[in-house]
Amino acid sequence: MPTVAYRTIRSRRKFIKAPEIKAALGVTLDTVVKRRFLIRFRRVVGNWKHKPVFQARKFITMEYLKVNVFPAGPNKQIYKWVTDGTRAHIIRARNAPALAFQLGYKPKTKPVGQYGGMGVATGKRVHAQEVHHPGTKAREFEKAIKEDEKDWVNRTLENAWRRAIRSV
Repeated sequence: MPTVAYRTIRSRRKFIKAPEIKAALGVTLDTVVKRRFLIRFRRVVGNWKHKPVFQARKFITMEYLKVNVFPAGPNKQIYKWVTDGTRAHIIRARNAPALAFQLGYKPKTKPVGQYGGMGVATGKRVHAQEVHHPGTKAREFEKAIKEDEKDWVNRTLENAWRRAIRSV
């Protein structure tokens, strides 16, 4: 399952036991970090016809702080196919005598999270009972978002850590 997870502030283990600090970091994860990641993921699928819903969970342990963002809802499988890619496979007509499709497709997303809208079907319209699909390149949206947000997350959690320490 595609997720984005951050582990940070590993060198501060001895303080994470304090319930006040843990609570303050939890509030920052819930109100700031999760919200920003959910907005970023929603932006990726903003103009998709079949959008997944994204959810986020936080985990706070003695070893790490972690936020997982993952697709949910009825369209989560579509998101997984796009972000993870697919292998070459055969598509057969099941509930109709033949498949109807256009020969070409021009995606607007590129591998490693470059997205720019919905793809466009191109070419001649054809009918066939079976199609050998060449597969889809992985777009790896999570990788791009994680890399873009790494410094911001570290800075935000470090500031939250310092505020929590001062208030104790």
